[in-house]
Amino acid sequence: MGKTMMLFLDPNERKYKTKEKLIEGTFLLVDNIVIAAEDLINYCNDCFVSLSYSKEYDACYCEPCNKWIEEACTDPSCEYCEIRPNRPLS
Repeated sequence: MGKTMMLFLDPNERKYKTKEKLIEGTFLLVDNIVIAAEDLINYCNDCFVSLSYSKEYDACYCEPCNKWIEEACTDPSCEYCEIRPNRPLS
């Protein structure tokens, strides 16, 4: 998965006061990019690149991995999944 590091920040343990706005939460640091835990759903689980969206097939995909994030549905009358290719970027 590469080099990743989880940072947990707790501003309550800081001994000094600051006028700057404190940022609280859980973040993931990947290749010098900080991603908030609640935003991880918008990133690829394999390469941590921001996901793209295909209006034509109504599905999210990862460009570097060239894979769909969502499985095709099993509804035979679905106009999107019926014509969706195996890979988003052919």
